[in-house]
Amino acid sequence: MGLRELILSAIALLAVYVGYQLYRASRPPRASASEPAVPPVALPVAVPAAAPADAPESVDVLVADSDDEDEPGPLYDAGRPVPAPAGADAAPDAFQHELEVRQLRRELEQQGSALAELRRELDAIREQLRARTDQAEVGVVPHGASPEYNEALVFARRGLDAETIAERCGITVAEAELVQSLARSQAGDSGKAP
Repeated sequence: MGLRELILSAIALLAVYVGYQLYRASRPPRASASEPAVPPVALPVAVPAAAPADAPESVDVLVADSDDEDEPGPLYDAGRPVPAPAGADAAPDAFQHELEVRQLRRELEQQGSALAELRRELDAIREQLRARTDQAEVGVVPHGASPEYNEALVFARRGLDAETIAERCGITVAEAELVQSLARSQAGDSGKAP
């Protein structure tokens, strides 16, 4: 499927959605069981261009929703205003409720994004804590040792000989022996401390 077909299918899908929304907007609101039935509203009818000059402005049709189905009713009358339905005072309340719902949804989205940000920060802090804990367990942060020799000190604590330490860390054998003696002295100090 090429890009052109994808764009055309997206346009078709959008057209169907717009048509559905227009259909929903043109339908009258559903009346609940507690509210009285709303009388049907007069809708405009397009008069063909070839209509005679003496054609009436309104057309009488049978209204299917009315109680008296035998009487024709006006479908469109430009001079007469359409009466408000019986539940018109309920419309402002519904509008206010809709505004409140939208505001609450907006606030909920803001709270959700703030919560997601806090979770990201908490994950970062946990990762930092985990890294510090790993460093403390390995002994990479000794007191009184040079940062250059941290890796050599770790190897000395593990019991490697001076030549292996020197080879792995890129230091001389004499430096590796000094690091080993430092590791032994720290181990001896920690063993004597209560």
